[in-house]
Amino acid sequence: MKQPLFVQNANPLFRLIVLVLIALALMYFDHRSKAVEATRYSLTALVYPIQWLVDTPSRVSLFLSQTFSSHTRLTQENRKLQNDNRILRAQLLQLAALKHENEKLRSLLDSSARIPNQFTTAHLLAVNMDPFRQRVIINKGTRDGAEDGMPILDEQGLMGHILKSYPYHSEVMLISDIHHATPVRVLRNGVRSIAVGLGQTDRLNLLYLPVNTDIIEGDLLVTSGLGGKFPPDFPVAKVSKIARPDSSPFAEVSAEPLAGLSFSREVLLITTQITNAQTTQPKPLVDNE
Repeated sequence: MKQPLFVQNANPLFRLIVLVLIALALMYFDHRSKAVEATRYSLTALVYPIQWLVDTPSRVSLFLSQTFSSHTRLTQENRKLQNDNRILRAQLLQLAALKHENEKLRSLLDSSARIPNQFTTAHLLAVNMDPFRQRVIINKGTRDGAEDGMPILDEQGLMGHILKSYPYHSEVMLISDIHHATPVRVLRNGVRSIAVGLGQTDRLNLLYLPVNTDIIEGDLLVTSGLGGKFPPDFPVAKVSKIARPDSSPFAEVSAEPLAGLSFSREVLLITTQITNAQTTQPKPLVDNE
């Protein structure tokens, strides 16, 4: 009968010593001779698939982790760039009006210094476009710095203002609401008026304009800043229709809102406090003849 290398009752220390001696002998033989190099190469080639399979979960985990991290980072960067773009476009809304004012070189007596506007992005949670109640709900509340009266706009122009703010959301009255009135002026010549809502997202009416007012279709209307509710020079609407009836001292002027009142989903809150605003009632810059 063939005898085993180690008997069952062999001393464990003896076994260890024998194995160490065998290992040392193999190492010496491998160092002095290249006879086992081919064998080692073949064994390495055979073992490699096993190593590859064993390492696969680690590599897959690393790949998924890097992919998820990259996707998350790109999503965050994209969201930040979108918010920055909305803010920049909102700031550019004032550019035409400011350029127009600077070119006129008019006196700045009794006017307050301009305060750079600050913005907070928000999106709509609910919409109520009843003809008698043009309201939307946004996802910013008092916990986010929202306050009653804060102006709301999209990338095209003024949308309305916060009617009531709650901890986690706010109710916004649109400029098309029948109870909303926006002090405006004609960018071309400074004629002032008040744009009131009619319960229609595509039409506003202008009040207090005598029949001889210098206003034409296509005139751009911007916020005048009177009353202190809205900062000046934000686009509101474009004059779309004018009628000058002989039986009335006032012209009938309609304007189309520039903001996407019926489809905008992302909006901006103007969080800058309006100080030293004029509170007098607007008057037309033309005389009755």
